[in-house]
Amino acid sequence: MESKLAEIDPSTSAFKILVYLTFKDQPMRPIDISRGLGENGSTVRARLAELNKDGLVDNTNDGYVSNLTTYDILMRLYKSNQE
Repeated sequence: MESKLAEIDPSTSAFKILVYLTFKDQPMRPIDISRGLGENGSTVRARLAELNKDGLVDNTNDGYVSNLTTYDILMRLYKSNQE
């Protein structure tokens, strides 16, 4: 999972979705994520499908949840500053 996270550029919508879900720490529906981030709904759904395939998020009955911790996010940002 860490290698998949390392492949995501922090400036992308996928990373923004991961951060949003990780810090919300509760299941979120794509429409709620879209509204919260101001992103297009189809973009959010497409990125969620990719993130789910990579094992970074799970799709539950109540919505999507992040499989990452806040520490994972912070370390990814730290490493991106070192590059």
